[in-house]
Amino acid sequence: MDPLSDIFSSMRIRKAKFTTLDATAPWGVISNSDPSIKFVLVVRGSGILTTRDNPDPVALRAGDVLIMFGDESYRVYDHERSPIEDCLDVEALRLGNRIQFGGGGTTTTFISGFFEIDRLDARPLLQVLPKLLHLKSEQNRSRAFQAVLELLAAEADAPGLGSDAVVRRLFELLFVHAVRAYSEQRATAKTGWLAAVADKNLSLAIEAMHAEPQMSWTVDRLARKAGMSRSAFAARFRAMVGQAPLGYLTEWRIYQAARQIEANGEKISVIARRMGYQSEAAFTKAFRKFMRCVPSEYRRNLVIAPVAPASAPTGEKQEAA
Repeated sequence: MDPLSDIFSSMRIRKAKFTTLDATAPWGVISNSDPSIKFVLVVRGSGILTTRDNPDPVALRAGDVLIMFGDESYRVYDHERSPIEDCLDVEALRLGNRIQFGGGGTTTTFISGFFEIDRLDARPLLQVLPKLLHLKSEQNRSRAFQAVLELLAAEADAPGLGSDAVVRRLFELLFVHAVRAYSEQRATAKTGWLAAVADKNLSLAIEAMHAEPQMSWTVDRLARKAGMSRSAFAARFRAMVGQAPLGYLTEWRIYQAARQIEANGEKISVIARRMGYQSEAAFTKAFRKFMRCVPSEYRRNLVIAPVAPASAPTGEKQEAA
């Protein structure tokens, strides 16, 4: 199984909400930083985006997809001289899943989505993705990706029974296709395992480690999987992934072990053996290095911490855009 499939197959998106935002010129929205993962699909019209870390204006067109990670604050507007409203003030105009605001001129329509995901699930992706993914409409997209965008736009335009469940699943598909599209962009520099899976040789070693993390892999065996010499494989892997092959294997083992600790009540020693460790002591040492605590402490303090709240806590307003 390739790493992306491995990660997404167990990803737990528990909540998903969307808003259709009709902004009439002149218009502008500012969103302060919050720990959310956001989708924005430009359905029609155009706009300009700036973020705290990237103040250079980014032109948005119909069909563009944005995915924002972490606590990135940003502005979206139709013109640099347009009035900017706080997203909480815009949110007060909500009627159902739709918000209309602005000066009454030309309309730009967005579908803005928020979803909740477990922090551990998101960790492998957040390590390799930029804070802002901007997938332009003119870039080649698969028919499947385009179909998901069209279904999302149709559902937002005319929600029906079970709409929340439909949108949640469409968000999952959109997330997969967006990351896949980003990974296939040749002009974009990649890091970590995302760079390795785009390499025809290194990808074979990465897939082998993901398929059988419990195996007693050595650099020699992984190099043979990749069809390379030991020295060339080790050098290319470190250059592209940013760590040695066995370091990557250890981190993946611990990630999988932590998920198993969350999922069931098995003994730590059983999980350690399943991940390829001959002793619980060796497993505990590796676990502490990557998770900053021992496995038993991790289990005691187990609390699901979302990366992206789908809605604000009771008594607070959910932000628009």
